[in-house]
Parts: sequence; C-alpha cells; structure tokens
Amino acid sequence: MNIRRQGAAGRGMRPLVFLSRSAQETEAIGGRLARRLEAPVVILLRGALGTGKTTLARGLARGFGLQDPALVHSPSFTIVNVYQGRHRIYHVDLYRLSGERDLRSVGLEDFLGREGVTIVEWGERLGGLGDAAVEVELEDAGYDRRIIRVRGLPPGRRVRAMVLDGVRPPRSGRVRKERRKS
Repeated sequence: MNIRRQGAAGRGMRPLVFLSRSAQETEAIGGRLARRLEAPVVILLRGALGTGKTTLARGLARGFGLQDPALVHSPSFTIVNVYQGRHRIYHVDLYRLSGERDLRSVGLEDFLGREGVTIVEWGERLGGLGDAAVEVELEDAGYDRRIIRVRGLPPGRRVRAMVLDGVRPPRSGRVRKERRKS
C-alpha cells in the first residue's frame, strides 16, 4: 500500500492538545485541522463510544469543503460514506468490523491514502499505517467537554494550528476531570 507520509514529522513530538467545551467546538476544531492538511491524507479518529468522533468528522468534512455538513453521519452500518468537497471524502467506521478479512472486504486499499481524504472512526482497528496518518484521540473530560489530542501534523503546521483561529490548547497538557454531582 503506497501512502503519502503526511504526518511523519510530527510523530516524535508531543501531541497538540485541545479542550472542547461543546459539540460545536469539537466540530470547529475539526474544520480548523482540515484546513491545515492536504489531500491525500488519512485521519485516524480514536476514542470510546460517544466521545465525538462523528462530530469531529463533520467538522473535518466542512473544512475540506463539504457544503452541507448535515450529510455527515456515522457510517456504522454502511461502513463507508462518500462525500464531495474540494476532494472526495471517504468517511469510514470500523466499529462493526473484526479482523483483516472484514477490512479487506470493504475495499479500503482502493482509496486509503491514494486519493482524497479518508477519515477513519475507530482508527485503532486499522494497523500498519504508522507515520502515514494523522491521529486524533478524543477523550471524555466530563459534561460536554472533550480532550482532543492530535499527532502527526505535517511540519510547519503544528504551531500555526495552535495559534490561529482562536482555538488554544489547555494551559497544561492535563485536564482535570470533574466529578458529576448526583
């Protein structure tokens, strides 16, 4: 599989960390990240159920030029949804797949890293990409907050992504989870 190494330089660096306080902020972070990437690119989204992977994917799709982000929904049952922005956008959900045979049956090798943008929910199930993908980890930080860690941004894009557009990482690399009062 020939995949362009978009994220190679960012692998050894600390992740870029954002704190999102709402679904709208998560979507906005996705849009800002997309505007800093070039196709072809593979973006692996990792996180537990309900952490905002599809919301972030909606923002990424908007950032890549999709005119109607309401079209973006979880492809849990279809496995792959295709949208058209400035590039073709493949939105893949690997949640229901188990094993290499299932992965091959989807035909990922036909487009993964070769054309357009590939956004993969449950990206941890797709091994072997190494430095060839941008990795985004979403973590529940209580209430509607999410910690979003981005690894593998291309060189020169990391600092600009932190400063532009008013989105800033939390002051420290760690965000304390608050207990919900019952």
